Amino acid sequence: MPWILADFTSDNIDLSDSRVYRDLSKPIGALNPDRLAQLLERYKDLELFGFTEAEKFLYGSHYSSPGIILHFLIRQEPFTSMAIDLQSGRFDCPDRLFFDIAASWNSCMTSTSDMKELIPEFFCLPEMYLNTNEFPLGRTQNNRLVDKVGLPPWAKGSPHEFIRIQRLALESENVSRNLHQWIDLIFGYKQRGPEAEAAHNIFHHLSYEGSVDLDKITDEIDRQAAESHIQNFGQTPCQLLTDYPHPARYTAEESWTPLLPSAKVRKLRFYTPSKQFANKRSEYAKGTLTKVHVFSDTILAVYSDMSVGTYRWFPSAGPNNRLRMDKLRAPVGRSSSTSRTATKRGSVIPPTSADTTSILSPSSTSFAVSLGGRAKEELRRNSIAYTSRLMSGSDLTLTGAEASALLVSCGYWDHGVRVHGLDNNLRVLATEAGGHRGPILCLAVAQDDALMVTGGEDCTCRVWVVDHSDLAVALSDGYVQTALGSANTGESVLSCCHVLWGHETPITCVALDSALDVVISGSREGKICVHTLRRGEFVRFFTPPVSGGTPPAIARVALHPTGTVVVHARDQSLHAFSVNGVRLASVNAGEELYDLQFCNEFVVTGGTRGQVCVRSLSDLQIQSVVDLSRHGPVHCLALTNPELNPIPQFLFVGSADGMLTIVDVDPTQEQQHVSDAVVTL
Repeated sequence: MPWILADFTSDNIDLSDSRVYRDLSKPIGALNPDRLAQLLERYKDLELFGFTEAEKFLYGSHYSSPGIILHFLIRQEPFTSMAIDLQSGRFDCPDRLFFDIAASWNSCMTSTSDMKELIPEFFCLPEMYLNTNEFPLGRTQNNRLVDKVGLPPWAKGSPHEFIRIQRLALESENVSRNLHQWIDLIFGYKQRGPEAEAAHNIFHHLSYEGSVDLDKITDEIDRQAAESHIQNFGQTPCQLLTDYPHPARYTAEESWTPLLPSAKVRKLRFYTPSKQFANKRSEYAKGTLTKVHVFSDTILAVYSDMSVGTYRWFPSAGPNNRLRMDKLRAPVGRSSSTSRTATKRGSVIPPTSADTTSILSPSSTSFAVSLGGRAKEELRRNSIAYTSRLMSGSDLTLTGAEASALLVSCGYWDHGVRVHGLDNNLRVLATEAGGHRGPILCLAVAQDDALMVTGGEDCTCRVWVVDHSDLAVALSDGYVQTALGSANTGESVLSCCHVLWGHETPITCVALDSALDVVISGSREGKICVHTLRRGEFVRFFTPPVSGGTPPAIARVALHPTGTVVVHARDQSLHAFSVNGVRLASVNAGEELYDLQFCNEFVVTGGTRGQVCVRSLSDLQIQSVVDLSRHGPVHCLALTNPELNPIPQFLFVGSADGMLTIVDVDPTQEQQHVSDAVVTL
């Protein structure tokens, strides 16, 4: 990864100012013209020392090597032990250790032997700057204690803030316009040959792929020396683009833009179509709109009477024609509570429960929608799919997968999880009642649609595989196979793979991310547990801060793709933690929140006040408010999936009166002030 920023001394940093960025069109060694002049002079003199034209180099050290990785990650195991081994059983000289960001940048700008670029952890691992293990790293010659890494003043002493700004800079418009030039130097046509020489991008010949055939070196000492140089002093990547420059990214004006970009909050507008199921004279669609799920051309709505409605969605049409009523299905609880054919492993329906639809009040955490793990995988591979719900040998398209999506729900009399098929009038495809011992209180499905987590009154969480038998067999642990029986044979729609322990009171909320391999769960005792998703291993727990007494129960948790965990407690407090349990921010939400959703670097909340609040993820401060109080409390939120671009992103809001409200960007935001519907703070 490249150095992105060049200003590590200012008290504040403006990412819209091009002067704070490094010049990505030049290699790291050519950024300082004075140093480059010295290196060019040495380059010319190498022939006098017997170097052939092919062996001449401008930079003796490389921009990427094992030593550079150990240099930056010396405070984190196992890299600490590896760095000690590299230095023959001790830490390196303190002056040569990584102890200050500005000093490292200055060394890369001035030293004739320091050409290192960055590593990916610079943009995602704040712990690399903290000496949490208290390693004795010594003192420099000017008596500076080498402990935590010194950060730029604009980071305000916070490694998490430094990482956040680094990420914003990496995705900035300035970098987007110029990053392809750096790619040309590292992977492209400026890596070798005349173009590399013209760009002053010439490294030691042994660092290039195919530059030497080790099998032809007959002298054992020379062979070992060449191998050691290649292994330890850096390797230039494979040259991927040899003839043409890498294309530049599209400009911001040409690119798909999320509803809430990273740089600023755009002015928003909202509209509530009058033709909705909640306004019809129907036996169903009564009460709160508890769950909304957005497909490419369909909106799924679940109401508190457990009826399910679908709307046809036309995002490119005018505001008054975007949402059209499609189908309204009978409550899922009534159709499934007496379905003996779908009940598995000997679950018996008690007569007193035959007319009971649910034992819990439906909420947004009681329902989830999945395309199915196998279908989602086939969509990713863009190949032929075969599942029990799709025609054998047919081409699987996004529209076909969405039409065969699964509605997963919990909170029934038999303490099971039900799966309904949306393509056949909510027919029950599976009922799994062998997981928890007691009611299931909440569930959530990962973005890969293959993994699901449920939380129960028995103080445990269960990891399930949705419609992917091969994955279920691969993930199931021995405890599940012996305690619950072999549940992963055949084409089972739901398969329990792991039991997650760590709580001592019932689970109230869960969140998961398959890319991070993380499960977050909250309980009534105020404990938040972190587990791995695929192996089901306990990692750590933490609790929100309290001034006195016991921690409040956890009402909602949400997990951002960068690893930030947002927690809402019953005392109406709202907190942001790192996935490692470091508290980043805390505020008083001033209401009970019913749903949390992420959009870029913002968290969108809805609760009892009937307002949709857009908060910055870094400090949880409100940036804008959409007032929907005339519809009652906000119970659920849903955003258009970014994977559906170039479809514009919309926010869908479900309220207590059963109405669905659509929020998008105000098209007149440049010509008028904030509308009456939105208050920008």
